[in-house]
Amino acid sequence: MSPGGQTGRPAATVFTGRLRLEPAGPANVPDLWLVHSDSEVACWYGDSKPTLEQTERQAELMGRSWRSYGVHKWIAYDRSTGETVGRGGLSPTPADDDWGQIYAFLPAEPWVHATHKAPGLPAVHACWAEIGWALRREFWGRGYASEIGRAGLAYAFDVLGMQAVVSCAVRHNVRSLLVMERLGMRHAGEIRSRGLVQGTEGEQDNAPFIVYIMLRQHWG
Repeated sequence: MSPGGQTGRPAATVFTGRLRLEPAGPANVPDLWLVHSDSEVACWYGDSKPTLEQTERQAELMGRSWRSYGVHKWIAYDRSTGETVGRGGLSPTPADDDWGQIYAFLPAEPWVHATHKAPGLPAVHACWAEIGWALRREFWGRGYASEIGRAGLAYAFDVLGMQAVVSCAVRHNVRSLLVMERLGMRHAGEIRSRGLVQGTEGEQDNAPFIVYIMLRQHWG
């Protein structure tokens, strides 16, 4: 079953005005590595750039999630040139204590806690997902993150039948927070998780993350 409760379907490519969004998987390892090894991307995801082997494991997990849950990140390509622009879109949210912090910002309804689990994968929330984006530095400032974000919201609500989409970014990642606002998502509050803290080196266990949310009734 997909996260919105619908029967799983083969992952399909999505087209926006300027981008071709392909479900990420093992076939996209070189492009995923190209994005995540960009210095301006890697600096938000830990202390060092990922190795090719780490990227292969991540791509395998993404592909399994697409097959089992009908959702994970896309690789974004320029429709005209074929260049790799970035990666983004939705991710299932694990049903763990970390993501459980989001419950406080969602309606007090049964769907918030509903989960499902595929063999070999962690249990995930069935009715809400996370949305995010990461672009190669040369493509910043052109509205691509918002374009990926709008496609992700449309996929969540119109295809998967989700009830909510959340997005989180460390407090000083102002560019991502502005994208969330441009997408019409609403500021909900703040949680603490492992991540970067402005003014310190390396990841910390208690980094402040700003949370934005869009509920189904506010979409469109």
